[in-house]
Amino acid sequence: MLFIEKEGFGPLFAAERLAERYDLAIMSTKGMPVTAARMLLDKLCYRSLKLILVLHDFDVSGFSIFGTLGTTNRRYCFANNVPVIDIGLRLADVELIGLESEPTDVSGNWWKREQTLRRHGATPEEIAFLKSDRVELNAMTSRQLLDFVEQKLGEHGVEKLVPQDAIIESHARRLIEQRLAGAAIARLRSDITKRTAAAKLPGNLRGRLAEVFEKRPELPWDAALAEVLVKKSAGVGYDSGRQLRLPLGGAEA
Repeated sequence: MLFIEKEGFGPLFAAERLAERYDLAIMSTKGMPVTAARMLLDKLCYRSLKLILVLHDFDVSGFSIFGTLGTTNRRYCFANNVPVIDIGLRLADVELIGLESEPTDVSGNWWKREQTLRRHGATPEEIAFLKSDRVELNAMTSRQLLDFVEQKLGEHGVEKLVPQDAIIESHARRLIEQRLAGAAIARLRSDITKRTAAAKLPGNLRGRLAEVFEKRPELPWDAALAEVLVKKSAGVGYDSGRQLRLPLGGAEA
């Protein structure tokens, strides 16, 4: 999972097909992570979410966003150990890329801000820098940002998913089975189409649907229609599992 504090980079990542090339989920929130986002990450950990990489501005808020995302507090209590990793921006990144900073006026009690920064992993040098300056992700060009993200993905071993050999072989046989089944159905398709067109449908289908809804109003209309055809089949019917049955050459298929 790649978490980014800004939502405006979505089209850039989509155009680069970043998620597809790395089998990566991308999420963002406006400002501080909302409870719903933290709950989502917590529940995804039940489904073996391995890594959450956090991309943020190099400022006081960016560190708070990173620190809040995977930390239990009064708003949300995590049931899992959420594997959150800060991938920047950090001071070393700013200096390496040569990004421009901008002056900032940090509101509130600086001593408290300093404690928060230290708690979320900021170094003394970074804390001193952030007292008067900040650097946004927008300071990078689109190409710089993409290169930066891909470099961080590589550093943390994020790459295209290729499953174990047994899974690959099993899926290969499934694909062969699907191709053979498709070829077999194609040979019968013309006959199936003729029999379907010639099948006699029950009369007053709308009225019969209404009868089903009286007993089972929770059904969607197509499921209710399948039940009507089970009861009033005419050459073409549905079994209890609502699978199509066609008499072909004296046998059901």
